[in-house]
Amino acid sequence: MFSNTPIKRELRIAGNHSGKPVTVTPQAEPIYHELVKLARRGNHWAQITVNAINQLASGRLHQNNIFIKPSAMNKGGTEEFVMILPGCKVTVEKLERDGFRILFFEADLNYGELIDRELKPGLYSAKKVAGEWLAKLRKSGKIEPDKHRVISVCDSNHEDPGTAAGTSANRISSSSLSGGGVTIDSEGFDLHYTPSKRTLGSLRNYRDAIRPLENQKIHESSILLAKTMYDAREIKGVRWISEFGGSAVLTQAMKILADQNILLKQHYVFLVNPTTSPNIAYKAAQAAGLNFDRKFSSTDILNYVGNRDQLEVILNRLRYEKKNYSLSKASADVLEHARSLQGAGAFMGTLAATAGLSVSAPASAAAFLTALGAAAATAIGIGEMGNAMIRAWLPKYHDRLKSKF
Repeated sequence: MFSNTPIKRELRIAGNHSGKPVTVTPQAEPIYHELVKLARRGNHWAQITVNAINQLASGRLHQNNIFIKPSAMNKGGTEEFVMILPGCKVTVEKLERDGFRILFFEADLNYGELIDRELKPGLYSAKKVAGEWLAKLRKSGKIEPDKHRVISVCDSNHEDPGTAAGTSANRISSSSLSGGGVTIDSEGFDLHYTPSKRTLGSLRNYRDAIRPLENQKIHESSILLAKTMYDAREIKGVRWISEFGGSAVLTQAMKILADQNILLKQHYVFLVNPTTSPNIAYKAAQAAGLNFDRKFSSTDILNYVGNRDQLEVILNRLRYEKKNYSLSKASADVLEHARSLQGAGAFMGTLAATAGLSVSAPASAAAFLTALGAAAATAIGIGEMGNAMIRAWLPKYHDRLKSKF
């Protein structure tokens, strides 16, 4: 017996007039329509998802404008892959004739509510009120349209956006691009917030530190930041400043923009004590057309990840910034880097002496950590070296001390 129920045709959602055809299956169509409704209401994370689907018509699959995770190869020779987007994973089938078929969505339509509850990445306005930093969500995902606006891309290891704002203000005030603490204190800044209980990069997460572009855990945050940066492209003098592990999110965002040939020629970038590769960040920034100050980053002498490829950064700056970065500046930076390495070596010697250790003598890990803990209190009193150790190994404690002065 045959059913009289007509078979529903797949809806064509992109590539109607040019480009590759993109269709959506009847099973996935209801979620697609809900996402379109949210996008039309101004929900920026839904707009990112809908735009990414529409971009399939251009066939840009081998670029990082959307994060792709291969899934499976079907018997007919078609390929499945998953687009990883904010609040949504889209399973897509690449057809033999270069068309695309949306198979289904794994979407959280309450993603906006999770942002409101500070459980997902978001953009905040940070202002100092009665000596305390307050953070207010910018639901549009767009920065304050001020010339020379400062945006902090913070590390993930903060309790909430308000805490992140206070910590970021202390950290980015050391940047030459911030205009100094007075500008931030009086005018505030915007904050790109990534919630997590762990810091990004550093020696504790070494693989993520040296390969920040491969860290899938921050893809949704990076895509949201890239959209924010794109929306701000016409504002002059915008300054993107990452602090600590925020360098990972900023690196991915700049790579996304570069892969779409989007250039931010009126914007500047700076890394404060990056805990992921500064050289990879520099190459992404250069490819996205951003500008640099005299320094590209500031790094503590004990930050191994932040220092490990500084020579590569210097060489790349010589290669790409021929008008503004001279050989004399490069030579000065090389000497400064060498001095910082000597300082780190001297510090380790001081620390070993303070701890009662011999640098060359073997010791168990437990014995070393015990002695290291005993040395910490004494090291506070050895001036610059003690300050460097506290900042490198106890950054939150260092920030609390700094905020009191």
